[in-house]
Amino acid sequence: MKITTKSRYAIRAIYALCMMGGDKHPVSILKILEFEDISKKYLEQIFTKLKHVNIITGSRGVGGGYMLARNPEQINLKEIVNTMDGPLKTEDCGAEGDCSNFSSCAVNWLWSGLEKACDDYLEKITIADMMKRSVSHFTV
Repeated sequence: MKITTKSRYAIRAIYALCMMGGDKHPVSILKILEFEDISKKYLEQIFTKLKHVNIITGSRGVGGGYMLARNPEQINLKEIVNTMDGPLKTEDCGAEGDCSNFSSCAVNWLWSGLEKACDDYLEKITIADMMKRSVSHFTV
């Protein structure tokens, strides 16, 4: 199980967006790129996915940019990771149908429990939590 670069960058970009006021007004993608070392093309791909699931919105033109589509308290890390990569999986086992030994496996409960623990942890952490915890480390 590994959280991909795309998910990590999505979390970083959403955090930067919020810290630049993107929970209240549009923020230019160029401002986010100045703070986060992510290529413009890659960030645009990430933001396209996040817009599709109503995590962010985008507007063009003067004064345009990206902003959160919802309150930071309503967006958790699990939603972002699942949007980028789908549900976290420990291995290609742990679900009936994925493995011919599922019913007799002595350890499938272990992998299922690990997946659930990771999902629960990511679901508990919201963008608002990140903003509160990290505000002293952020300077624009």
